[in-house]
Amino acid sequence: MSASAPPIINTIEELLVHATEVEKEAQERYEDLAGQMDMHNNPRVAKLFRAMAEVEKKHVDRLNTLAKGHDLQSKHASDFAWPDLEAPESVPIGEGHYRMSEHEALDLALECERRAGNFYASIAEATSDPQVKELANTFAEEERLHQELVQKWIDRLPPRKERLPDLDEPVDQE
Repeated sequence: MSASAPPIINTIEELLVHATEVEKEAQERYEDLAGQMDMHNNPRVAKLFRAMAEVEKKHVDRLNTLAKGHDLQSKHASDFAWPDLEAPESVPIGEGHYRMSEHEALDLALECERRAGNFYASIAEATSDPQVKELANTFAEEERLHQELVQKWIDRLPPRKERLPDLDEPVDQE
């Protein structure tokens, strides 16, 4: 994925619709990964992904509250301006592995929180609207706090173990 220039967002409505989509996509991706981990009998990692999905759901709920009184209906999926191919807080497709450890899952989550924080900081830096700058900086700070939360989860885990090679890797049947 190649990074492009940060989006120029100059209205609260644009920021709210982008932020809501960031959080919704992250929630959905974590839920998908949790389901995959369940399917592969990896319940500890599934539990972590469900916890991250719940965190993202709370963000969506908060953004929906903030959006009351704003006209967000005129925004369309094609209006989203991501710095990469996907929303910044989503775990990239293909990054999950059926044998991933809790450390690996949380490393992915930590990187997603960093990307989201950088996304909001870049919006704050690029906007000409003081209210958008303030709210984008607030969102960036929230993502920094989420990074701290994920790091605390990582710090509580037992030491990392090297993953042994899979001698029977899954094969695509197509």
